[in-house]
Amino acid sequence: MTALLEVEGVVGGYGAADEILKGISVALAPRRMAAIVGPNGAGKSTLLKAIAGILKTKSGQIRLAGETLTGLPPRGIAARGVAFVPQEANIFGSLTVRENLEMGGYLEPASKVRTRVEALFARFPMLAEKRRRAARTLSGGQRQILAMAMALMVEPKLLLLDEPSAGLSPKAAEFLFDSIAAIHAEGTAILMVEQNALEALAIAEEGIVLVDGRVARTGEAKALAADPEVRRLFLGGH
Repeated sequence: MTALLEVEGVVGGYGAADEILKGISVALAPRRMAAIVGPNGAGKSTLLKAIAGILKTKSGQIRLAGETLTGLPPRGIAARGVAFVPQEANIFGSLTVRENLEMGGYLEPASKVRTRVEALFARFPMLAEKRRRAARTLSGGQRQILAMAMALMVEPKLLLLDEPSAGLSPKAAEFLFDSIAAIHAEGTAILMVEQNALEALAIAEEGIVLVDGRVARTGEAKALAADPEVRRLFLGGH
């Protein structure tokens, strides 16, 4: 199957001499979901930012459906079908839930925005119930659902999720993972960075283990989660 996302030999970091990504190559097929796991400082979130165009790479290529994304600004990458949900600052707290969704559809015509908002309210009744509430009044889990719904406003080909369960209670995290699985089941390709590694691998089809800016292991997600060596070295399990 032809890859939807191709990352080839990507090198990048945040300073002139700082290389966090040290020649990373990964691929993701259409409609597939991969969880990126590994220790802190491995470059997981940095990789998502490079794909989204927030971090400029020093070398390597990033392509979506065969089209080169390398060097494009974040807006240009979003327009080609990549939606990025950062870990923090991912909603507009002073705006209502509905206004946040409308902001998420900034690339779309007004008529389509209205249709998408109603479709997402139908998918997430909790958001519909709070449509007129300021987003800052939502719980942590509800804010993450809103942030994902904003990303879905543009019907992305690829959804990038950076630590979506960070700071959530176990119950909120469980609901969030169920929501991510449901989004994926409808055909959206997802690349997710997650500290909650075993839970992420449980809903993903593929796993990518990063260590020190390099790909250490890849494979079928459940097989990686069950591998004693992977659990001991990378996932904190036994």
